[in-house]
This record gives sequence, structure tokens and C-alpha cells, in this order.
Amino acid sequence: MTGYSADEVIGQNPRLLHSGRQNPDFYAAMWGSIINKGTWEGEIWNQRKNGEIYPEYLTITAVKNPNEIVTHYVSTHTDITLRKAAAEEIERLAFYDPLTRLPNRRLLQDRLKQALAASQRSGRKGALMFIDLDNFKTLNDTLGHDIGDLLLQQVAERLSSCVRESDTVARQGGDEFVVMLQDLSEQPLEAAKQAEITGNKIRTTLNHPYQLATHNYISTPSIGATLFSGHERTVDELLKNADIAMYQAKTSGRNALRFLRSADAGRHHRPISLEGELRKALENRQFHLCYQLQIDSAHRPLGAEALIRWLHPERGLMSPAEFIPLAEETGLILPIGQWVMETACAQLKAWQQSR
Repeated sequence: MTGYSADEVIGQNPRLLHSGRQNPDFYAAMWGSIINKGTWEGEIWNQRKNGEIYPEYLTITAVKNPNEIVTHYVSTHTDITLRKAAAEEIERLAFYDPLTRLPNRRLLQDRLKQALAASQRSGRKGALMFIDLDNFKTLNDTLGHDIGDLLLQQVAERLSSCVRESDTVARQGGDEFVVMLQDLSEQPLEAAKQAEITGNKIRTTLNHPYQLATHNYISTPSIGATLFSGHERTVDELLKNADIAMYQAKTSGRNALRFLRSADAGRHHRPISLEGELRKALENRQFHLCYQLQIDSAHRPLGAEALIRWLHPERGLMSPAEFIPLAEETGLILPIGQWVMETACAQLKAWQQSR
């Protein structure tokens, strides 16, 4: 285990194996236990003859004579390198994304809880940014998932380069990332400005071209941000607010940074539910085509431009900017496009018959 032969160690002080990883307080506590209790056990880092540092589980027991005087110490060493490696692998699988090696959603939530507690104590603000890659589905569909994975790995590296060691970059899943900034200003406006600087740095960095195998690729992010202070919001509320702000960045034209508008926090219906509502809209024929007459220079009609609208039962008339980006991301744009073609052709036939 140690790499030493018996001749090399018999008569030597166990200090021969010291790795230097434990400080004097560690050994003081160890000997305090041995003197007061007669035993000590725990994990320790030792060093093999070849210089390799390894973890072991060490038990030391004092041997006493009938007069209760210590005559010897017996120690048992167990190399726990494999056990440590297995525990680290389990932790990595449980808390880290295997593709990007970034913290996953589970670890992010734990760190966010700690950040909220720290913010409560210090009074300093924090910020949460939800980042979604624009048109990522198109990349996967055209060049393949292996190329998409290369992009995700490079995005992870760039995001990590944009923040401080005290901040957290995590992967939510798919092409969604979250950045958590801590220890911002105590003043909301100043904290927002600090977060905005980092957000714009992220957007600029992610805008630079990517080399994905043989492909030169440009990717842009839509970034939603929200500030947090103490326990004013729960972890789930903060993630939802940042997600809403990101969706606002999407609908604004993408490749943008948006902070959550406070008026939207309680009423904005995003996403997960909106996708289901889009599917229902197709089933329940909630879409409507408006036709805009096209004329030539002599003001003679040439045709008509078909413009889709969503007659939502609760939100009223919705413009394409509010639902087409989500339709493209989810693939619902194909059946919606089919409906537009069929409806427009039916209207054209009706106009022909009425002439």
C-alpha cells in the first residue's frame, strides 16, 4: 500500500507517510483523542514512497500494560482510494450535468437556497439569469445531436469564463442554462446595473462564432434576468420569474437581455402551459387568418397577404410575435403551417366561386 519495504520503515517514525494535507490542528485533535480516549479513527491523506498522495481510513489504538501505562500504539490502515472515487462519481452523477460538467438543476437549487440565506444576512442583492439558445432545435435537426452537444459544451465553457468563482453556472437541461450572481450591491438599481453588465458580457461572448467539428456556426442567446434579496421569493418563484423574462427576450426578437417587468410577474403565462394551449388551439380551431389586400402601382388588386392571429379564449387576440417563436421551438409550427395553407387555399377557392 505504501510502496515501502519492511526494511525501509521498521524503526521509522510514522511521519514518514505524512502528505502535508492535514494541518497541525488536525494532528493535535487526533492525539488529544488518543490520550483521553485511548483511540482515534477517521480519514487521512498519506503519501506513498513514489510521492502519490492517497486517502486511507486510519484507526489508532493505545495498548496499555496492567498499570495502565501505554506501551504501544496499534494502527490499522485501509486504502479507500476506490471508495472515495466511487463516492465522488456518485456525487458527480447526482449533482452535475454529465455533458457539460456544470451543476445540474438539483445542485443549483441547493446553492440558490444558500445564496438567499447569505443575502438575508448581508443585505446584498443577487441575480438569476435564465439563458436559452436561439434556434437550437434547428441545429440539432439539420446537423445532428452530436454537433448540438459540441455547442452546449462550448457554451458552458464560455459562460463559466464570464462570471466570478463565487457565482454559479448551471445547466437546466436541453439548451437552457442558469447563471446565479451573488454579492451584488445593496441598492437595487446598482445591483441591476451590475447584473446587466454581466448579462451583456455573456450575450457578447456567446455571439462569437463557434467551430463545431467542420462547421462554423453562429449562435445567439435569449437571456432573462431577475434580482433577488433574502427570502422575498422562493427558489421556484425566482426560476419562474427568470424564465418569464427570458421568454420576453424571445418575443422581443431574440439575442436579447430582458429583466422581468414587475407588472408581469404575477400574470405572465409562460411556456409550459402555453405549449399545451397551442396544441388545444389547433384542436379547437382558435386560429384565424386576416387578409391584407395587395395592389399594384395602378391600385389594381394583385392578391392578398394572409396574416395569422390566435383568438385566445382568455387573452383575446394574440399576434404571431407572441406564439410563433414557441411554435418553432416545439415543432408545432409544422401543423400550424399546414392549417394556414389549407385555410388560405379554401378562402381562395371561395373567392373564385363568388366572382
